[in-house]
Order: sequence, then structure tokens, then C-alpha cells
Amino acid sequence: MSTDILPPPDSRSELVQFILLARDRGATDDFISKLLRDYGWPSREVERAFFEVYEDLTGRSLPTPQGASGELARDAFFYLLAFVTLGIWIQALGEMAFVFIDHLIPDSLNRSYGDPSWQVAFALARLLVAYPVYLGLMRQINRDLARHREKYFSGVRKWLTYLTLLVAALIAIGAVIAFLTSFLRGELTLRFLLKVLVVLVLDGGVLWYYFDWIRRKPAPKGLRVEAVRG
Repeated sequence: MSTDILPPPDSRSELVQFILLARDRGATDDFISKLLRDYGWPSREVERAFFEVYEDLTGRSLPTPQGASGELARDAFFYLLAFVTLGIWIQALGEMAFVFIDHLIPDSLNRSYGDPSWQVAFALARLLVAYPVYLGLMRQINRDLARHREKYFSGVRKWLTYLTLLVAALIAIGAVIAFLTSFLRGELTLRFLLKVLVVLVLDGGVLWYYFDWIRRKPAPKGLRVEAVRG
């Protein structure tokens, strides 16, 4: 293919120019891609640069897969529903723990707890409904990740997961601030301390799991096949 159809070098991004020069020196695309990622380039930017390279080489725009927008909308639906149900059952579990703490260590100066039996029943109902739905959604999401390696790098997965982590981190920060406020004012009680610990344990579990989950790499091909079968 003649080079006169290619844009002038100064009009290309620095990353595209590097890929073209490296390919010209005999480097493979896999080697270049790994080199750039190891050096700190985001996977999405590396992919876009290769898109430009192959569009230049073929002289045609990269074809858009049919149903791509529909897949993104479907993934967003699953992720959003999973994270909403996560919040529902985590909050219900925390509320049940709070009721138990209030029953174990009652506050003689404050009797405005409401009806504990109604609170426990409502929290238990939320837990029994939301938790199975959450488990089913996460199972489907992990199956999709096992079948489609590219979904590990999906913007939908990263943005919505990090948004969930942001909310969880803010809740943890708020709990610590409330604890320090009570401590500095000399109003710290065992009942309040136990409630703060409940929030930090539940919230910390969410942060720990999803920070590990978002950093997971695609499994090797053989393992992915076994995961899909399972």
C-alpha cells in the first residue's frame, strides 16, 4: 500500500508514531502492546492507538460490531442492579446489627427506638430479597467476564465499580469522623463504638472485595474454558 494515503507523521499521536516505528523495526504487536502497558499506558489508550494504526494500514475505518451499544446497556444494567442490591442487603444487615446492639446495651436516656420487631422484620425481608438477587447478578457478571476477556477492560465495569468504591469509601470516612467527634467530646459510649465497628466491618468488606475484584486479570484461555463450563 502506498504511503501517500497516510496522514503526515506530525498529525498522528505520539503513541501511534511509536507503534508504527516499532513495527517498522520488526517488533510484534503483542510485544509492543505488553511493553506499553508495562510502562504505564492505559489499556484503552493502547487499543485506540492500534485502531488508528490498522485503519491507516487498511485505509478503512474499523467496523463497528453489531449490537455493541446494546451490550454496553445490558452490562450497565447488570452492574447497576448488582451494586444497588449490594447496598440494600448491606444496609439491612447493618440495621439488624444496630437493633441487636440497642437491645444488648439500651440507652436509658433515649427510648425512641421504634418497634424493634418491625425493624428486624423489614431488615430481614430486604436481606432475603436483595441478597439472592445480588448473588445471581454477580454470578452472571463473572460468567460474562470468563467468556469475554475484553470485558475486563470495559469502561462500564471500571466506572461503575469505582463509583461504588467511592460511595463505600465516603461512608467509611464518615464513620471514622463520627467516632473521632464523639471521642474528642468525651461522649464515646460502648454502644456507639460497636455501631461504628459494624459500619467499618461491613464497609471494609465491600472495599476489600471490590478493590481486589477490579484489579483481577483475565484468566488464561484454558482456565476460562473451565470457568465457563462451571
